[in-house]
Amino acid sequence: MKIQINNKEVETLPGETLLETARREGYNIPSLCYAKEAKHKSSCMVCAVRNVVTGQIFPSCTTLPVESMQIDTESPEVIHTRTLSLELLLSDHRADCEAPCKTACPGNMDVAAMNRLYDQNRTDEALTLLRDTLVIPATLCYICNAPCEKICRKGDVNTSVSIREIKKKLVAATDLNKILPPVPNGKKAAVNGSGPASLSTAYHLCQQGYAVTIYEQFESILSPYIPADQVPPEILRLEIEVLIRMGIQFKHTPEAPSPTGYDTIITPQPKTKQPARLVLEGHRLAVQQPPVPFNSTYNRFTEAEKAHIRQSYNSSRCLYCDCDAKAGCRLRLHATEYGIKTTRYPKSSASEALHRQEIGRGMYFEPAKCIKCGLCVYNSANGFTFKDRGFIMQVVLPEENAENINEQLIALCPTGALNQR
Repeated sequence: MKIQINNKEVETLPGETLLETARREGYNIPSLCYAKEAKHKSSCMVCAVRNVVTGQIFPSCTTLPVESMQIDTESPEVIHTRTLSLELLLSDHRADCEAPCKTACPGNMDVAAMNRLYDQNRTDEALTLLRDTLVIPATLCYICNAPCEKICRKGDVNTSVSIREIKKKLVAATDLNKILPPVPNGKKAAVNGSGPASLSTAYHLCQQGYAVTIYEQFESILSPYIPADQVPPEILRLEIEVLIRMGIQFKHTPEAPSPTGYDTIITPQPKTKQPARLVLEGHRLAVQQPPVPFNSTYNRFTEAEKAHIRQSYNSSRCLYCDCDAKAGCRLRLHATEYGIKTTRYPKSSASEALHRQEIGRGMYFEPAKCIKCGLCVYNSANGFTFKDRGFIMQVVLPEENAENINEQLIALCPTGALNQR
């Protein structure tokens, strides 16, 4: 059977849906409630396409081709329908992609990830994450006004996590004997200046294998740019020693580096005076950064949510309110792809934020992230089920059915509502 997709004639295969035909032909159509070779029913309308002849818009994941059908997958009308569908799903998504502490941090530090490692006594890994992000983390902590602590969701319940103190403890645990030069790539780089942006650029170039030399006209490092009286001198010495142990060389001279001696020469042009933002700028100079992804968030906790949270406790008291599955969340991926910054619809979820139903074997179900696509219902026997109908419908897992859930079901979940630690 032959149909047209975006004015191109294509041959369909027996039993293929329009979504499968279009993808086989190279057309990018998003989907959430569809999973290849799994039972599914159309519900999200994110895979919407349009019949050019009738003007009808329908889900491509369950619609079978009809002879001489003319399908449009990319017109503004189709894109608008998909965008509205995504925004409606996001309005019922009471969850953070990134923890507020990360979005508030001028250096973009993934605090929740660091706290997870810290609470698991994985100090070396937590310190590596901290230093790979902030380069001079303790120095920044001493001069930062801690927006991460001010916005911490735990502070909405009782007391914010002492994030700066955790960072200082991690840096204090630095074992200089474990700091080794990265594998060289045979290239040389010069960086002008020794301010936060320059040190960050040098650090990330060094990590890529460059032999890095920093050219600084003053005799001191960092202190011309960060007042020395704000940071204990032993902290400054430690953070500079880490860079030296990595193999970064410092050359104090008013002369500029010779273009013939280096494969690349970088002179940061600061766009801000905020030290942590300067570190982020330096990172971007050394490493090309991906586009900023969509970030789902919500306002304050309800009283019921606060009562539930007060029952939990861990050593850093962190709630880990970011999403464990954010890297693979298709809802976030498509929201980013369609340029959604925020939803035009108010948050309307009846589910409790951060409520996780433990399933066993490290698996858990987080209803506030569920988009009710039904994949977990249709593909589990005596497992998940629907409760109620219409707008108040929920996907639930009766406690007695938890033992029937297997790890393969996690791969079907498009948002990470069903996940495994």
